[in-house]
Order: sequence, then C-alpha cells, then structure tokens
Amino acid sequence: MTAHTRFSYKLFNFSLTHPLLLNVLIKSKAADKACVNLASKLQSSLDPEVLLTIFKLCTRQYLPLCNLAFHTANSTLIAEMSDPGNVNLRLDLSDDGYALGQLECDLDQSLTVAQRTLLTQLSRMLIHPLRNAMEYQHMKLLAFQDSLTGLANRNQFEHCFQKLAVSSYKKKMNFSLLIIDIDGFKRVNDKYGHQTGDLVLAHFAQLLLQFSSERAQIFRFAGDEFTVLIQDADKNATSLFAQGIKNAVAKNCSLVKYKLSCSIGSALFQDDDTLDSLFSRADKALYRAKGKGLDCIELAPCTELKMSQTRLN
Repeated sequence: MTAHTRFSYKLFNFSLTHPLLLNVLIKSKAADKACVNLASKLQSSLDPEVLLTIFKLCTRQYLPLCNLAFHTANSTLIAEMSDPGNVNLRLDLSDDGYALGQLECDLDQSLTVAQRTLLTQLSRMLIHPLRNAMEYQHMKLLAFQDSLTGLANRNQFEHCFQKLAVSSYKKKMNFSLLIIDIDGFKRVNDKYGHQTGDLVLAHFAQLLLQFSSERAQIFRFAGDEFTVLIQDADKNATSLFAQGIKNAVAKNCSLVKYKLSCSIGSALFQDDDTLDSLFSRADKALYRAKGKGLDCIELAPCTELKMSQTRLN
C-alpha cells in the first residue's frame, strides 16, 4: 500500500480504539465523498473486470480489502490479485429485484459493523455500472456470435483478420486462412429438412471447436461455410491443420451417417494482402478442391497474388 492508501485506510480504521469516531465518519460526508469518488471512477469503463479493479483500488483505501471476485451463475470475474487475506465475506448484488451476482471480498481482518456499513455503501455504487457493463458485453457478444452454432461470426472474422494483419506487419509473423465447405450439405437439407441441416451445422461446429486454440480461431462465415485463421503458420503447418480437420470429419458418426465430408481451401497471408485478396485466393483454392472431387484440400500457390498484381499493372 502507498503512504496515501495507509493514511486513508487509517482514517476509516479507528474501530479498534475509537469506534464512536468511526461511526461518526460513516454517517458524515466522509463516507458520502468516498462513494461519490468511486461512482465517478466507475463511469470510465464498460469492461466488468476493469470496474472490479477500480472498485478494489478505491475500497482498499478505506477498508482492509486484499482480493475481490464477482460470481454469476455462469462465470467468475477476478480483479487484480494481491496477497491472500484472512477473512472471506460475500455480498449479494441486486438491482430492482434482478440478482446481478455475488461479490466476494477477501479481507485482511474482520470488519466492524461500521466498516461493513461502509462496504455495503460502496458496493451499491458498483451495481449500476457493473450491470450496464455486463449487458454491453452481452450485446457485444451477440454481435460477434453466430446464434445457431455458437461460433464467432463473420463480423468477428473480419475484426480478427485486421488484428492479425497489423500484428503480421509489426512482428513479421505469418498467418493463414482456411475456408471449409461441407460436402453434401445441400443434399441433407433437401432430403431431411432444414431442422436436420441445422443439427448438422451444430455438430460440425462442435467438431471444429476441438481445433480451436490461442493460435487458431474458428468462425462460421455463412451457410455451410466456415473459416479458420491460424497464427504463426507456414505452408506445412497449414496443411497439417487442414488434414486434421478432414480426418476428424471422416471419423465423426454424426456426420458420416449422412455421408458428409468437407473440402478445404487455404492461403497464406502475404505482405500486400487485404482481407478481400486473401479470401479470394483461399476461395479459389476451395473451388479447385471441389473440382477434384469430394473430401479434398487445396493450398493457394504463394505466387498467385504476385501474378495477379503483375496482370493488373
């Protein structure tokens, strides 16, 4: 803790020797000022984890707070970690009857009634900003997520490409694109109906997720077409990755029973590539793979971009 933090905390920590003075402070403008200061700082972000960190840093100026976590039914958010405390305290956060979650406070020592009152007052300042941030993140997720498969969608694909392109320019790091098309999907749709077709897409998406990692990002692009962006990948790594997907499809009972396979076209990012040019080369490779028959992989030649540019010039 900084000298300022220790001073501020001592101001609210007279409980051991001066409990009456602390109670006066709690009821005075000092507590109100702490709440107003916190509320102001909580307006600076729509990231729930950032808000928790702000709450932790502000609160520990007045209370012996070591660590902070926020639990919902589906996830746990943790503020920046410090040394563990000796006492654990949980507060339910709700807004107009809506249960937001539970705030878990790891404390250096037990709180007095007055300190608990201050913590409750400060936690109320967190409720509205945290709920707004969670709703914003949920809407953001919906904007970047395919509702049928749960995979990232085309918007997220374009966003991730831009980030990888910038990183490639700065770090001279290669990446590649795969375009994957399900062979025979139209036949399944026509014969068994769109409900079965949707089920096939969901199964295929779950299969692709097995290949997802920090280096490989999976997307549903459109219809039965999926894309993969693979970081730090050369020609051999890209081919091995595509072969792994093709082999997994051939062993998947949910897909094999409909006699489905996949064709894959791929292309390596080059310095002068845009999203359109990279996608175009991978799409042409996919078209060639389809032309060779079902269940094929085709890599776009590295010279293809340069040749097309020469023709344009």
